[in-house]
Formats: sequence, C-alpha cells, structure tokens
Amino acid sequence: MAYHGPLGDGTVLPCRRTVLKSALSVGLLTGVGASWATAQDSDRQRWAFETGNAVASSPTVVDGTVFVGSGDGNVYAVDAATGDQQWRAGTDEYVFSSPTVVDGTVFVGSDDGTLYALAAATGDQQWRVTTGDNVTASPTVADGTVFIGSDDGMLYALDAATGDTRWTLDTAGKVASSPTVADGTVFVGGWESVFAVDAATGDPQWTLDATVVSSPTVADETVFITGAGGAVSAVAADSGDPQWTFETNSSLHSSPTIAGDTVFFASLRQIYALDAATGAQRWAFSSGGRSSPTVVDGTVFVGSDDTHLYALRAGVDGSSDGSRVRLGTLGHHGERRTA
Repeated sequence: MAYHGPLGDGTVLPCRRTVLKSALSVGLLTGVGASWATAQDSDRQRWAFETGNAVASSPTVVDGTVFVGSGDGNVYAVDAATGDQQWRAGTDEYVFSSPTVVDGTVFVGSDDGTLYALAAATGDQQWRVTTGDNVTASPTVADGTVFIGSDDGMLYALDAATGDTRWTLDTAGKVASSPTVADGTVFVGGWESVFAVDAATGDPQWTLDATVVSSPTVADETVFITGAGGAVSAVAADSGDPQWTFETNSSLHSSPTIAGDTVFFASLRQIYALDAATGAQRWAFSSGGRSSPTVVDGTVFVGSDDTHLYALRAGVDGSSDGSRVRLGTLGHHGERRTA
C-alpha cells in the first residue's frame, strides 16, 4: 500500500497512515477522515458511466470511444470525453472479455460461449462463433486471424473477416487468459499450463507447467506482475531480479499498465497509481474490481465491481505503454490493424 521505504529485498511496507486510509476505504471509520477520502475521489474522477452489473472487462479506447463489456450482458461504446453512451450491443450472458478493435470491428467474447464481431461505429453484429463453453478470455488479432480461448479447453484461430475456423488446439483445460502473439507465435495460459503455439498452423512449440493469474506487462526492461496474493511486483526483464513489491491486502485479478513513470492497476477494493521505479503509492481511488486499466492522454479508464466504468485523472500526461497494450492483450488504445 502506501510507500514507507523499500527493504533490501525490494519489499514496500505499509505505514500507519496507510492503515488508516484502508480503514476508511472499507467503511470502518467515519467523520472527517471519510469525508476527506470522498473529496479526494471526487477530485480524481472525470466521469462515471453506470451499467447494470459489475464491469470486469478491460476498456479499449479508439478514436475517442471507450469500448467495454459488463456483467449485465452488454458491450458498450461510450464517449471518452463525456461518458455518454454511443451504442449498446447485447449478448446472452456476462461479458468478462475485453474488446479488441481492429479495422473498424470490435471483437469480444461472452459467457454465452460466443465470440462476437461488431461494427465499431454502430454495434451491429457482423458475425458470431459459438464455442463449447464460456468465453471469458479476451481476443487477440494478428495477421487477419482472431485468437481466442474458451472454457471448453480449446484455443481457436478464426478468420477475422468471416469467423471461419483456421485451426483449434485442445489445451485439456479452461483457457481464461488472453493470448499474446509475437514473432509468429501465440502464447496463452491454460488451466495449469502455458502454451507456445505456431500462429499459422496451431502446432504446439512448447508447454510450461504454470498457473496464470493475470497478464504481466513489460516496459523499460522491467516486468510488472500482479499476483493472487495481493502483491504487485517489478522485476528486471533480463534477469528476473526483484526491484520492488507493493502489498495491497486485497485480491488482485487486474493486470497492470504503464503510462509515463507510473504503474496503474486495480485491487478488489481500490484503483492504484504507483511510481514505476520505486513502488511508492502516488494515489488510490476507493473503488475496484477485476478490470485492467487503460490510460489515454492522461485519463485512466477502468471498470469496477460497483457497476461503473470510470474515467480518472491519471496524474500523468501520457498514455498506456508496455507490452500489454502494444500487443493488444486485455484492452488497448488506438485501432489495431490485421497486417
């Protein structure tokens, strides 16, 4: 939580002031302190868009529009400047999946077991492909192919224009993580394994026993990782040496993003901004969830379990950088291309 000086192993410890702020955020204290926390949130918030259920989907921002899914079964397009709804497209179940926008098409999965291709301008359906179980993973598009995992244990490669199947891979377990494509290889986490797969053929290249909790991001030769135990860590990309660790005392399902010199992520209780070099807390907003934030031109767009999509002042002027958004994993900014 709040910065109180790193130990030799890079651990960042909470101080007494941090404990007080945590108590305020969960409603254990009232009075002047609680009013102060509310005022800080009000200053941080640009707008809030309300949906009908929790927003675990991670936002994608393209041409002034925020695309995000909600637990109410809808995919929303929201004006990034004002928070006004532009369109809404319904599915039959919870939308955990984060939209990917490529060549004017929004690709997004739903717990109804379907991957949808929607027109970015209107939300009209272009095609849909149904799998054998929930599609909680987020799609990745590369070279005209959509890569998506399903709880039916399959990794799918689909033609981005038509939805036709190019190949499938049986992972023998749920595929809830979002694929990452680099140098002709698809990297994806299954239920108990990480797979490297030839993007053109679907042939496995290697398999690693591991449990994937969230997607890391790499920026400036540093890997930033959120863990299920409630800690965010920074390690050197070339050696894996720890640089710092930040404890939230809350479950973490959000993946981090980097904008300028700041790390942004959400816990189930709060949305955080940390100094990327030291792990020092810069600010926290008293709402949280499982959505991974995306930063565009100094604004943090992030969903919350309190049913809202938030636009928050980032405290930096830049936009998300790092591998997570550059590779289109769990939300991105700027339209991506198939080639």
